[in-house]
Amino acid sequence: MLLSTQLCLLLLLFSSFAYSQSGIQGIVLNENDEPLSQVTISLKGSQLQPLKTGLTNEMGEFSIQIPEGNYNLEISYQGYSNYVKTNLNVAKETLDLGKINLIPSSLALDEISIKGERNLIERKSDRMVLNIESSILADGMTALEILQRAPAVKVDDDGNISMRGKSDVAVMINGKLSYLSPKDLATLLKGTASSSLKSIELITNPSAKFDAQGMGGMINIVMKNDKKAGYNLTVNSYGGAGRKERYGAGINFNGQVNKWNFILGYDRGYRGEREYRTFNRFFEKNPDETLARKSVQYSDTDEPLETNNAKVGIDFQANEKLNLGIAWTGSFGTYNNFNKGFNNILFSNDEMISNSLTDNSNISKWNTNTLMANVQQAIGEHGNLLSADFEYLVADYKSDQQLTSDFQKTGHQNPYLSKRKNKTPSISELYVGKLDYLHHISTNQRLELGWKSSFIETDNNAINDTLKAGQWVSDLSTSNHFLYSENIHAGYANYHLEYNNWNFTAGLRVENTYSLGNQLTSKVVNKRNYTNLFPSASVSKKLNDRHSIQFSYSRRINRPDYEDLNPFRFYVDAFVFYQGNPLLQPELANSFELNYSLGKNLHASFYFTDVKDVMTSVLTQIPEQNVTIRSIANIEGFRNIGMNLNHTYKPLQFWTSINNANVFENNYFGNFNAERIKNRSWSYEIQSNNIFKLPKSWAFEINGQYNSDQSSGVFVRKGFGFVSAGLMKSVWKDRLSLKLAANDIFKTMNYHADSHSGSVRMNQHFNLDTRTLIFSASLKLGKELSKKKRNPSEQDEQSRVRGGN
Repeated sequence: MLLSTQLCLLLLLFSSFAYSQSGIQGIVLNENDEPLSQVTISLKGSQLQPLKTGLTNEMGEFSIQIPEGNYNLEISYQGYSNYVKTNLNVAKETLDLGKINLIPSSLALDEISIKGERNLIERKSDRMVLNIESSILADGMTALEILQRAPAVKVDDDGNISMRGKSDVAVMINGKLSYLSPKDLATLLKGTASSSLKSIELITNPSAKFDAQGMGGMINIVMKNDKKAGYNLTVNSYGGAGRKERYGAGINFNGQVNKWNFILGYDRGYRGEREYRTFNRFFEKNPDETLARKSVQYSDTDEPLETNNAKVGIDFQANEKLNLGIAWTGSFGTYNNFNKGFNNILFSNDEMISNSLTDNSNISKWNTNTLMANVQQAIGEHGNLLSADFEYLVADYKSDQQLTSDFQKTGHQNPYLSKRKNKTPSISELYVGKLDYLHHISTNQRLELGWKSSFIETDNNAINDTLKAGQWVSDLSTSNHFLYSENIHAGYANYHLEYNNWNFTAGLRVENTYSLGNQLTSKVVNKRNYTNLFPSASVSKKLNDRHSIQFSYSRRINRPDYEDLNPFRFYVDAFVFYQGNPLLQPELANSFELNYSLGKNLHASFYFTDVKDVMTSVLTQIPEQNVTIRSIANIEGFRNIGMNLNHTYKPLQFWTSINNANVFENNYFGNFNAERIKNRSWSYEIQSNNIFKLPKSWAFEINGQYNSDQSSGVFVRKGFGFVSAGLMKSVWKDRLSLKLAANDIFKTMNYHADSHSGSVRMNQHFNLDTRTLIFSASLKLGKELSKKKRNPSEQDEQSRVRGGN
């Protein structure tokens, strides 16, 4: 009610502003000067936010009424390259662009992208965009694997994502924040095929309009959701192998007629994977022993993954100002981890103390369903927009683990058999409601207001049993039933001003968080209720036609998720396990960034982030029991400082090279278990993407990346890199694309991490299954709406204009 009153007052307040009637018009033709109907005309502001969208009539004409100001125009139509014109100045009189000829995609050789529509990597004012559709190498991968190859992005073996050296990155899907735990999110992304992705957006310093969650910034995964006039069908399939076979197929359908738009999609995939893992621990000598001890663990893992993804969506254009939409997405599948190996404990002279043969199986199943509804109402003739969104998500996750340790006879140990099984059913429900309002105060000023409320409830049960005397017995000491609920209410205001060559944005976001963690087994309850302010600001200056600078600041938060708060144990083997921490507190970060751009091809960023009470991975060592416990804890702080450089250039007309370099220092400091943590080091990341457009619709792509050693909490991940290459051939008038991709050709993308904690040195080395050969095919079929010519006397003066996206 309060927000509604505020919006009404704002409407009354700004109704006194007078706008002069102005607009933009033109005629869209094909390469033969024939008119094209139902072509999408998009007008965007300086920050590339959509302001108004329209369609051409049967004569190819369009006419859109907009207030005076500067705009960016984008014209898109299936089978043709996008037409983009920037910095259009619309004065009091209607701006007539005259005739605009679109070029078929197959003839557009001056674009960076393979498909002739999008650059592989684009740099916008507040984000970097990686266009998945433009990459030959993307087919056959999962969304998580695509993230691992994004510039300055890393994904560790547990699915935790970092960007520019900073962990705790918030992930959005189609602009909606994911509330899943990192483990559940990683499972979802593993189950999402790259063929479902349109792009990945890296937002390093978000404004107050975005959720404050995510100390390391935000990543927005944009799914394919084309809305084109007529009927369009895309069928894709892939097959190949690494150490194990991988294959899949998918279909996407879009139909738009008159005021209705329908979207259907389904894909299914199978991904075999085999890895070899070693985990070594070196203990200091106990006072009562003459020699130090070490633990040597090895495992051979078989990890088959089966995925299914489906979507259904309907949009209805009620009139030129009102748009309604509803959609459902579903993701379900299984992920198994069959792990066999050994765990040996030896003296430093290699004398065997304990020898166990291990067999660890973990069968996971998930079923995630999301229902979304949205309403967009354009207000007035000046691009003002009121939008409302609702989202409901239910995620059902089940994991059944059985761990068998067969201890062999040694000079220090009698033989015996140890068996443990664990069931971890988990159900999460999420409700999100959001209301946003965009108001143009004048031609160079706008105000954004919004409110968002989210409610999440999770039921997590860890049921552990051990085998004793041939009978399964409940292990109450490690079992736990954990209920968690979290409510977040947020309001924001964002003001934007454009003056001459200056752009200024200032915003404030207020978030109230209430959470309740209830450990039913131990009868321990943790409540939290806190309110935080999150200011943000950005100022940019266009020095001349080639040079521009920008400075931005934001305050952000990272809250512990329900999985990190749950104190249940997840066993790697009999001696190593992960355990949550119910005493975790949120971390707060202040982030600063200075950007410089030289033309459209060179971008440099200088950044600094200071985090208080940082949450990071820590280790508890119990040497006398040969036990290592991994968990999350708050330590004093974390600082990250660095520079990122992105450059695009064309050495030859057919060769485009896109390069990114990132240099940064991570500094973790604090105390844990009476031990001082000081992990500080400089790191660098370099990446090069090279695209070659060859005659007769051939294209070649080769990418390379190297990441040096990097500090993360008490761990140091060792350097790694990869080189991948792909070849593409387009046939049948570009309707059919055939691709062959070789990933990690030299087998250098492995995981190796070291740590030294609690008088124990550890190193982990995972020989990953990343060298793959994938063949894929994609077929596009479509039937456009009628675009026949009409005589001048039959000219239709009306154009269909709609507000919003």
